[in-house]
Amino acid sequence: MKCLSLLLVILEVLSSSIAREHFQKGYNEFTADVYKKMLAINSGNFIVCPLSVDIVLALAESGARGKTAKEMKSVLRLPKNRKRIHKIFRNITPCLDSNEPYTLKSANKIYLTDKYVINDHFKNISVTVFNSELETVDFVDNEKSANKINQWVKEQTNGKIKDIINAGALDDHTFAVLVNAIYFHGKWSNGFDKRYTSQSIFHLNSKDEIETNMMNATSDYSFFWSKELEAQFLKLEYIGDDVSMHIVLPDDWEGLAALEEKISDVLVPPEYETTRVNVRIPKFKMETKIPFKSILKKMGIKIAFIKGIADFQGMVDNDIKGYISEVTQKAFIEVDEEGTTAAAVTTVEVGGFKSISDLGKLKLFHANHPFLFYLRLDKLGVNLFVGRFISP
Repeated sequence: MKCLSLLLVILEVLSSSIAREHFQKGYNEFTADVYKKMLAINSGNFIVCPLSVDIVLALAESGARGKTAKEMKSVLRLPKNRKRIHKIFRNITPCLDSNEPYTLKSANKIYLTDKYVINDHFKNISVTVFNSELETVDFVDNEKSANKINQWVKEQTNGKIKDIINAGALDDHTFAVLVNAIYFHGKWSNGFDKRYTSQSIFHLNSKDEIETNMMNATSDYSFFWSKELEAQFLKLEYIGDDVSMHIVLPDDWEGLAALEEKISDVLVPPEYETTRVNVRIPKFKMETKIPFKSILKKMGIKIAFIKGIADFQGMVDNDIKGYISEVTQKAFIEVDEEGTTAAAVTTVEVGGFKSISDLGKLKLFHANHPFLFYLRLDKLGVNLFVGRFISP
C-alpha cells in the first residue's frame, strides 16, 4: 500500500508538471500573437498583459458551448478536454498570489445580470478553478453597476487602474461582465541610486533625439548578446527572485522593427551569463487601453462576438445563449530607481549606432533608443506583461 501511495504522488506531480508545460508552450505562442496584433494598432509605447486576457477568456470558455468553445480553445491554445483546462488553471492560480517579498495578485470577478440564475456547475468551476468571485447586479441601473465594477478594479490594482468600464456600455441587454485584474509591485535586487539619475539623450531614430531621466548603475547582472537577433538582453531581478524584468535592446537605433519580426524568439529568455555591466535605462511610466475585441477577432475568435450565434448557455440555467459584446484591457507600468509597479485589468462584456561595447570586463547596456521589455514570472515560466518603449 505504501508503494502504491508513493506511485500516486509521483504520478500527480508528473501530471501537474505536464499540465504546466502545456500551458507554457501555448501561452507563449498566444503572447507572441497578441504582440504582433498590437503592432498593427499601436505604433508608439505600449504595455499589454496577455495573461489577464488568457485567464478571463478561459473563464468565459467554461460557460461556452459548441463552436463558440472550440474557437476560443483554438486561439487560446487550450486543450480540447475541459477537465485538462481546469487542471491547468487550478495549477497556476496559486502562483499568482504573493505578498512577500513582492506583491503579485490576480483577481477574477463575474458580474451577472440579476435576471437569470447562475448555473451551479459554472459557479463551482469559477470559484474552485479560477478563484473567482460572483455577484449579480442590475445592469439597467448602468451608472451604479459601472461604479461598482470600477471601484472593485481600483481596489484590486491599488488605484493604478481606474474607469475600466463606462456606464454607457451597460444596459438591460447586458448578460455578464467578466473582469480579471493583475497587479505587481516589486523592488530591484540591485537598485538604482537616485543620485546617479540624470538627464540624458534618448535617440528616437537616427535623426531625432530627446532628453529624458536615465537611471544609472554598475553591478553584476545577467547579460547576453545575441548575434542572430543583433540585440542585447538584460535581466533585472526583483527581491524574491521569482519575478524579473527582461529588456531587449537592438544593436541599432532603428533596429526594433527587425527585432519584433522575430518576437517569438525574443520573448524566450536566453542563456544569460553573469557579468559586470554598466546599466542605463530610462525611468518611465505608461498606461495603455486596448480594444481587445478587434485583436481577438483577427486572431480567430469570431463566433463568440455574434449575437444569436454565440453560445454561452453554460453560464446560466435559463434558455439564454449570450454573446461577448466587448473585451477591453487597461495596463499600467511604472519603472523607477526602486523597482516596478505594473497592473492590468481585462473586462469581457458577455542607421544605427552600435550599443555593444566591451571595456575590459565591463559591458555597457545603455537603453538610449527604442527597446522592448517583459516582466516574467520565473517560477511559472510565463511573461506577465510585455511592452515596447519608443519614446519618453
